[in-house]
This record gives sequence, structure tokens and C-alpha cells, in this order.
Amino acid sequence: MQLPLPVTLPVDETFDSIVDTGNQEVVALLNVIANTMPSWREANSLSNLASLHLPLVTLLGASGTGKSHLLYSLCHRLEKKQVSHLYLNLANCAQWSFDIFDGLENLSLICLDNIHAVAGKPMWEEALFDLFNRVIENPNALIVGSSQVGPSHEGFTLPDLRSRLAWGVIYHLHPLDDAARKEVVRLRAKQRGLKLSEQALQFLLHHSERDLRSLLGLLARLDTRSLQEQKKLSVAMVKRELGDSL
Repeated sequence: MQLPLPVTLPVDETFDSIVDTGNQEVVALLNVIANTMPSWREANSLSNLASLHLPLVTLLGASGTGKSHLLYSLCHRLEKKQVSHLYLNLANCAQWSFDIFDGLENLSLICLDNIHAVAGKPMWEEALFDLFNRVIENPNALIVGSSQVGPSHEGFTLPDLRSRLAWGVIYHLHPLDDAARKEVVRLRAKQRGLKLSEQALQFLLHHSERDLRSLLGLLARLDTRSLQEQKKLSVAMVKRELGDSL
């Protein structure tokens, strides 16, 4: 039985909307994990990972490198397959009690976003360490997490937790280049049904913040404006939206 998700995941952040430039290996791995769950350890293409009996795959990278998008993608795929899973954003841990980890080892997949958020919080570090130990005992369970810092970072004060974080497989996510960001915006516009001309796309990319979160936020606002004004997205509309947001 699938547990209810504590948050509503973005419906457009799936494997289909990923531009994997520079990160093809990890995207391919997560696709295989998603497709072979709950028997992922038996997949031949994951034989090296499975034979090591590792309980953790960590996506390591700065903000805006697509870590959360990959975790959302896993959850969306498993939801369709009705495979037990849960997504938790540890940046929100101050809102929870420590028993939120209780029983998670019985799930096939646990997605832990922003693991670095518990660094320096002794009780949360201990609770996370205990969860890792319980997951190790379940041969079919897997944690896929994200973090902005590596396991040796001085912010983690519990040595045992640092050891567990280092024990897993770590993938460093690379930021997208200009061409890849352009492809992301083009793809998301298409998913929204927005007709984005090359001129409007170029103007948007050259006159807004360059990080993906800002670009996609602007695209969402342009989608709303286009519906309100009953007009196609144009350079003039992009200019108006950028002017209104100043």
C-alpha cells in the first residue's frame, strides 16, 4: 500500500521533462531503479550497485542543479506503478517530530531531499543514522537523497552519520549550460501549451535571472499572463512581465 505523500509534487517535474546534459549517467541509473522497483537489486544493469548492498544513492550538487526534479521523477514513476515510496524534504524537519522516520525502512524507496539541512542538529542526525541502519536490514529498500554538501562536510557532527553517507554511491550533478537551460525552458513551455517564439525565448533568457528556478518561475507567470490577456506569448509580453516584477 502506498503511503500518502506529505506534499504535492510538481506534476511537470518528471523524467520526461529532464534535460540530462552532463548528467546522463545518473539519470539513466535512476530510470533503471524506477523501472525495476521493487526488485531493483535483481536488475542486471545494476549488478555492481546491488552486489555492494548499498542502501543509499546521493545526488550532490549546488542549488538549481536538478536534484529535487530527479527525486520527484522517481516518486511520480513509482506512484504510477503503485510501489511503496515516500518523499521528504528535510529542509522542513523543524516542523516534524523525530518519529517521522519510524517504519520507513519497510518502503521500497525513501527520497530524502536536502539531507544537508539536518547537519549540526544532533537529534536529527541520530534519527537519520538510525534510519540508514534499519534500511540496511531490508534487502529491497533504497534511499535516494540529495545534498548540497558531501558526507565529510564539517557541518555533520555525528561521525557515524558521516560514515553512512560516505558508504553509499555519490553522483555529482553538473549545472546546465546555456544551451541546456534554453532547452529546458523550451520543453516546459511546450508542456504548458505555450507557443514561445525564438525571439521571445532569446529575450527571456537574456533579460531574466539565469538560474533555472527563476527562469521557470518567470515562465509560470507568463503562462498566467497569457491566459489573462488571451494573447500569445511575445517579446512585448515578456517585457511587461519583467517590468512588473521589478
